[in-house]
Amino acid sequence: MQKYVLDFLSSKKPLPHYWELCVGSCHAATALREDYRRQLEKCHRELGFKYVRFHGLFDDDMSVLLKGGNLGLGSDSSDYRLSFMNIDSIFDFLLSIGMKPFVELGFMPSALTSGPTTIFHYKGHTSPPDDYGKWQWLIEQFASHCVERYGLDEVRQWFFEVWNEPNLGGPEAPMGFWGGTMEEYFRLYEYAARGLKAVDPRLRIGGPATSANSWIPEFLEFCRNNDVPVDFVSTHHYPTDDIIGLALDEFLSVRKKAQAGEVDQAAVAEAMAKMAEVRNNAWKKVPRGTLTEMAKKAKSEAGDLPLYYTEWNSLAGLPSDGPFGASFIVKTILDNVGLVEGYSYWTFSDIFEEGGMPHKEFHGGYGLLTLHGVPKAPYRAFELLHKLGTELYDHVYTDGTVDIYAIHKAESGSVQLLAVNHQSLLQDINAEQVSVKVEGLPSFVKATIERVDEHNGNALRRFNELGAPDYINNAAVLHDLISASYTKAEPIDAKFENGVCELTLDLPEQGIALVTLYY
Repeated sequence: MQKYVLDFLSSKKPLPHYWELCVGSCHAATALREDYRRQLEKCHRELGFKYVRFHGLFDDDMSVLLKGGNLGLGSDSSDYRLSFMNIDSIFDFLLSIGMKPFVELGFMPSALTSGPTTIFHYKGHTSPPDDYGKWQWLIEQFASHCVERYGLDEVRQWFFEVWNEPNLGGPEAPMGFWGGTMEEYFRLYEYAARGLKAVDPRLRIGGPATSANSWIPEFLEFCRNNDVPVDFVSTHHYPTDDIIGLALDEFLSVRKKAQAGEVDQAAVAEAMAKMAEVRNNAWKKVPRGTLTEMAKKAKSEAGDLPLYYTEWNSLAGLPSDGPFGASFIVKTILDNVGLVEGYSYWTFSDIFEEGGMPHKEFHGGYGLLTLHGVPKAPYRAFELLHKLGTELYDHVYTDGTVDIYAIHKAESGSVQLLAVNHQSLLQDINAEQVSVKVEGLPSFVKATIERVDEHNGNALRRFNELGAPDYINNAAVLHDLISASYTKAEPIDAKFENGVCELTLDLPEQGIALVTLYY
């Protein structure tokens, strides 16, 4: 049996709920849906998220910029027609529920695009602008409108981020998020930054919004050398980034050689098959806690600037809907305290149509909530995190696959022990038992435990027991799933004598337990 000992009077540090700053969602047009709005309000109310970020603010389905005044009827085609009506509807809603936008500036309106590249079924245009001056004009017009509608004090509280994952794409990979080069992205950022700051120098802008922690040194060097404003660094990471990234680089290299006639198509097919094999087995090589190591490197590269991860997730597919996804979230968030100013989980809902709208309630989607709003185990993990106090004990217990984090919550007169038994997928993990001792408690009232594991807070288990139906066709089944998703705080046996509280804690595989000792 493992043993954990905490001194109630030992040193602590602040625990800012940085993971509640922002949450991600599908593209902007989905924020016009009523079900999306109900789910986002629930996440704000129950999990504490303050900002929301999404792609596609300037996509054609948002009708922001059209070529030709008066909808192009009988007018000079060099004119443009601006409408922020749909954006206003979204931003009005966010402010009405107490949230704010983390504004991603993109994608390119077709009226400004220089090329044909698009992404996703909703066809967000990803080519550079045909005129960077017009791109700057669009950003100025947008920011001016926001200030006029919402006031300068409000808009100064927002974040403006230029584009999404521009390192995925380029001339050699036109199916990615950016149809240009790194240098062209830096130019896109510069014109956007200058446009925003022309409206008010205190509006916050940052980038490079890359995947896999990429381009941070190059981006900051560009901004320094060209006196380009930057208020924060943003990037993304997922646990398989490094492993899959190497295979992707190799595939792109082989494809480039094939285009030059240096190798045949058989070599391309072989490289593609190898990439698929790496993707399917990547978790075998993912170290436990890998996102923390990535964040440490990004933090050092960001220097004195705030670091915001505007996307992160396990990307584990169906296991992410259950206890694995929940334990991954808790360990990652608590290990990253002090490294990151904001951490935006991708995403709050499975109302998500980058590849077309899904239909199965549990399908390994990115969301914390299913299509019909059933809380997944990861949702319950965020719920436990939301209950934590704001003082984290310096002493963190780690033994094998078990971590225990201790939090002092003065307002409720309690010590919280958040225990996690987590391991990467396809790697060894067993149920564990821990002997817990907290010394120096001034008094003792009661002890409670709240769990998320295979049998607690796990609606995926009930969904599978129901036969994993393709569609949820009646309210009774939906109610059944929601009921299975709940957790509850229950009494746990604990001995208290001479200021020492002792108990035994059982932790199943990929399990989380929040133990609260009230004194």
